[in-house]
Amino acid sequence: MAERSKAYSIFRYKCPHCHEGEFFVDRNPYHLSTAGDLLEACPVCHRKYTPEPGFYYGGMYVAYALAVALGTSIFVATIVLWPSAPVAAKAGLVCLGIIGLAPWMYAISKTIWANLFMSYKGVAITEKERLRAEQRQSARA
Repeated sequence: MAERSKAYSIFRYKCPHCHEGEFFVDRNPYHLSTAGDLLEACPVCHRKYTPEPGFYYGGMYVAYALAVALGTSIFVATIVLWPSAPVAAKAGLVCLGIIGLAPWMYAISKTIWANLFMSYKGVAITEKERLRAEQRQSARA
């Protein structure tokens, strides 16, 4: 995977702006006490991860789509590989798969959502960001 690709940022839980800094407080989504907790800003490029309050609520739609795709895939695989299985067994396998991968889907949905709306800028601050920071400083003074 190329380091500047969106896929690299998504699957390695990296900053959507520079693709170098960490995105989550803890990289392991199965540490449930910190699951989904984002850092305030990137430790490398220092850009914020939350452009507005409630930004990551949209990630729920991504998580829903992932769960539907996973459930459908498990169900079809069960039909193909174990055609004589009772419906309860098929439904149970789908539920186990979705519950077992729920923390991963939650984490990956946040990184997908962030990468949909945040573009790669590199580590160095851009001219547009520098001007915006100067405007904020002059407005505060």
